[in-house]
Amino acid sequence: VMTIPRHVNPTKEIAIAPYNFVPLPEKVVTVDPATLPDQDCYHPDRHTGTIECVITTASPVYVRAPLTPEEFERQDREEDKQMPWRQQVRNKPDFFFTDPDKTPRIPGSSLRGMLRQIVEIISYSKVQWVSDQPLVYRAVGDTTSHGNEYRKRVMRDDGQRRNRSGKMAWHYTPLVKAGYIKKDRGEYFIRPAREIGGTTFARIRSDSIPPNLTKIPGCKNASKIYFQSGQYDYQDVRGGFLRIKYARVIRASATSAPGLIEGALVRSGPMASKRSEAVIYPPDEQAQLIPIPDELVAAYKDQVSQEQENLLGKGGVLRNGQPVFYLMENGKLVFFGHTMMMRLPYLHTPLDFVPEDLRREEDLDLAEAIFGYTKSRGEGKARAYASRVFVGDALLEPGQINIWWSDEPIVPKILGSPKPTTFQHYLTQRTPDPQEQGRDRNGNPKLVRERNDYTDPTVSVIRGHKLYWHKGPITVADVQEALEKLRDAQGREREHDTQHTQMRPVAAGVRFRWRIHFENLSDEELGALLWALTLPGEPGKAYRHSIGMGKPYGMGAIKIDVNLLLEDRLQRYQTLFDGETWQESVTAATDRIPEFVEAFDTFMCDRIGAAQQASLGQVERIQMLLRMLEWPGPDKALTRYMEIERQDPSIKRGKINEYKERPVLPDPLHVDPAGRSSAS
Repeated sequence: VMTIPRHVNPTKEIAIAPYNFVPLPEKVVTVDPATLPDQDCYHPDRHTGTIECVITTASPVYVRAPLTPEEFERQDREEDKQMPWRQQVRNKPDFFFTDPDKTPRIPGSSLRGMLRQIVEIISYSKVQWVSDQPLVYRAVGDTTSHGNEYRKRVMRDDGQRRNRSGKMAWHYTPLVKAGYIKKDRGEYFIRPAREIGGTTFARIRSDSIPPNLTKIPGCKNASKIYFQSGQYDYQDVRGGFLRIKYARVIRASATSAPGLIEGALVRSGPMASKRSEAVIYPPDEQAQLIPIPDELVAAYKDQVSQEQENLLGKGGVLRNGQPVFYLMENGKLVFFGHTMMMRLPYLHTPLDFVPEDLRREEDLDLAEAIFGYTKSRGEGKARAYASRVFVGDALLEPGQINIWWSDEPIVPKILGSPKPTTFQHYLTQRTPDPQEQGRDRNGNPKLVRERNDYTDPTVSVIRGHKLYWHKGPITVADVQEALEKLRDAQGREREHDTQHTQMRPVAAGVRFRWRIHFENLSDEELGALLWALTLPGEPGKAYRHSIGMGKPYGMGAIKIDVNLLLEDRLQRYQTLFDGETWQESVTAATDRIPEFVEAFDTFMCDRIGAAQQASLGQVERIQMLLRMLEWPGPDKALTRYMEIERQDPSIKRGKINEYKERPVLPDPLHVDPAGRSSAS
């Protein structure tokens, strides 16, 4: 068993989130491919049969309907982009269905994914589903160690020296340069701007920008400007406490005039305390073009936000003639963007933060053995093996009334994509609490917040499998967006809303019938499936699975009741008929579920070296999984999203940025130590 950097729980500044993590396994429990049964016959010493389940929604559930081929093509060609947002294909509110009556059903693919995730966790399977793309980040005002590292990459520290008034000040030189995008036959390049007096761009005060500038063709945020710049030298920032080297524009005009050169005024978008914009010098036609590698183009496209699209247009800066800033390190292009304090890719990808022993492709784990696999190397069973589990759709039980949560489609509050750049949540942290390092000028302790980011995979690993907390019973108001956020100043609904969507969830208390068929499973393999379905945690506690959209708001909780049917294939094929009907040879075996769960439990405790524990449920890592699945879940105040502008009357400005100090997320067992959860 390797030693994995363990997460240390914070005791002072504690983060909250609707999600948490089940830690990485200390080792992968492997299976020998040679022990897997051949798939051309039924094996009498193994189990074949059906697990019949009744799914009851514990909170509202929503899985979006599939698109017809025509709808898919319409979306692909962006034909409906100009239509009102509610009529766009991507915002179709229907629940998943396959029949003309649009009867809701939960797709087997979603249920299979839910089941497999739990099997992977409890069977100590490999950690495979982690991105190998570098994450892109920006940390301009970050007060932690992470911010210091960011500033070191974009600014050269020229040390402390006296400013004009004789006081000591930190001096910095920007390492970022400016240029223009050149697109040629599908490839992207940067043409550097001319270097004048040691720099490729200057800064102009916002109140000195001439009116009526001509837009640069195809560039939404850039205009032609004629200007003269002053000397490239250190300028006071923050009242002289910092001095940063740049050139100031001393004269500017919208038209050509003697003594002025033509450049590009680049607007970087609104910011509270911004007083200037950048002016980029003209292209240097003699300079060598800098090629932008495909992986950087992909990483750039991946991080283009809605705000960037609004400012720059679709695709961000990737258009011919677009002014850009870029950073070179050791003669290589690191990244590029529309602002000087640009986003940068981390030096490592999230996958680098999964120890290699936990992700070797050649290792075969229990989840792969059950659900099937293909590998890039090997022969026979070591190369590929079909699934022995077949998951059907969950069908609505007939005769139910009032199955919908609301008569009209719901517009949920905006749910952005996950933000793995919030590394203080996604990576294990060694020093979550502020560390005292020396004293400040007034003799008070100087607190430093050391954070592990995506810089060094030897001191940190990813937190593990991400799951969402349950939030007990919820109301439409918990999920529905405030009406004023959907309307313009005149009170009319905005037609071209790109942020919101709509959905029609089924209500809590709706029942679905679900069947899982399995073939040739060993005692422990069948036990793993049944453990994942029945969640044998502490007696008296209730547990729920999660499925579909809206989990951060408490949607998607489901209760699963399980019945086991085993088939005797030998008897079935020895006798074709049973009286007037086919010989089915099926016996009810629900009472044997604890026996199979016990077989899996014993197998796992033996393989992970936890034999001293009475059961798998007593292993701390599995206790964290069970805590995440407890119903009704912790106090809701501990499982909300933090906010950049949280209303707080005790603060002078009336608002607080809860992310500012990058507080650390505790593990699931330390989120609500009192443990409010109880059976219902």
